[in-house]
Amino acid sequence: MKGIQRTSWIGLIVFTVVMVIFPLIVSQSFYITKATFAGIYTIVAISLGLLMGFAGQISLGHAAFYGVGAYASAVLTTTYNFNPWVGLLFSLLIPGIIAFIIGFTMSRLNGYYLAMATLAFGIIVHVLLVEWKSVTKGASGLYGIPKIQLFGYSLSQGIPYYYFVWAFAFVIMILSLNIIHSRIGRALRSIHGSEIAASAMGVDAGKYKMQIFVLGAMFSGLAGWLMAHMSYSISPASFTLETSIIFLAMVVLGGSISIWGAVVGSILISFISVIVKVLGEHISFITSDFEHVLYGLILMLVVIFLPKGLVPTVATIYQSKFASLKKAKVSRNM
Repeated sequence: MKGIQRTSWIGLIVFTVVMVIFPLIVSQSFYITKATFAGIYTIVAISLGLLMGFAGQISLGHAAFYGVGAYASAVLTTTYNFNPWVGLLFSLLIPGIIAFIIGFTMSRLNGYYLAMATLAFGIIVHVLLVEWKSVTKGASGLYGIPKIQLFGYSLSQGIPYYYFVWAFAFVIMILSLNIIHSRIGRALRSIHGSEIAASAMGVDAGKYKMQIFVLGAMFSGLAGWLMAHMSYSISPASFTLETSIIFLAMVVLGGSISIWGAVVGSILISFISVIVKVLGEHISFITSDFEHVLYGLILMLVVIFLPKGLVPTVATIYQSKFASLKKAKVSRNM
C-alpha cells in the first residue's frame, strides 16, 4: 500500500465515509438501486480508465467482458447449480483468458485499429449471447439467478447489496491506485506518452499493455458477476454497443488519466440517468432514447471543452491557484 500517495488516501477515506452514510440519508429503494449500479459501473470504468488513460489503448468491447462475466456465473448457477462464489472464479477467469487471446492476436494494433477490433469483438459476443440458445436461452435471457450467500446471510437487493458492491469497488480502487503509483504505473504512463520512446528506454510495451488489458477484462467480469446476482435475471440487451459507449462516456467525462475520474464519471452518468428518469415522468418527449442522445452530447462537449476530463481539469486549476497563492505568500514575506 506504500504506493498510494497521501492525497489519494485522504480522498479515499472521505469518499468512503460519504458512501457509507449515503443509504442512511437516502433510503428510497430506487436511489439505492441506482447507487448500487454506480458501484458496479465504477469497477468497469476503472478497468477502462486503466486501459485508456495509462496504457493508451481504446476499447469499445468492455460491455462484452462485462457480459461474459455475468453469463459465466449465471449459466453455472442456474443450469448446473454451482455456488455463486464458484461462479465468481469463472467470471474472472473466462474474460481474462479471452482478453489474453485477443491481446495476443491483436498485439500489433494500436489506437483506432484496436478500438475497431474490440468493437467487432463486442458485436460477436452479443450475437453469441442471442443465438447460442442452448446455453444462454437466447434473447429472453436467463432467469432465477440465485442470491449470493455471505456468512450464512442471503444478500438481496437494497442496502445490504449496496454495501457489498461498494466494498468490491473500494478494493478495486485501492488496487488500481497502487498500480498507477508503482513502477508498473510509471511504465504505463511512459507508454501512453510515447510507446517508441518507452521501448527505447527498455520498457516492454507489449507486456504491460497485455497485462493491463487482461486485468481490465477481469475487473469487468467481476462487475458482470455482481450485476447478474443483483438482478436475478440477465439478457443480451444489457451488453450491447450502447453499454460500451456509456462506459466510454463515464471515463471521458471524469478523465481517463485519473482513477478518481473513472469513479466520478460513473457516479455522474448514473446521476444523469436518475434525472432523466424523473423528468421523463413529467415531460413526454424525454425517453430512454433521449438519455442516449444526452450521453453523446456530453461526450462531444467534454472532448471539445474539457479534453482531460473533469477531475484532471479541476485538479490542474486547484494546483495552479494553490501555487499562485503560495508564490504570493512568499513574495509578501520577502
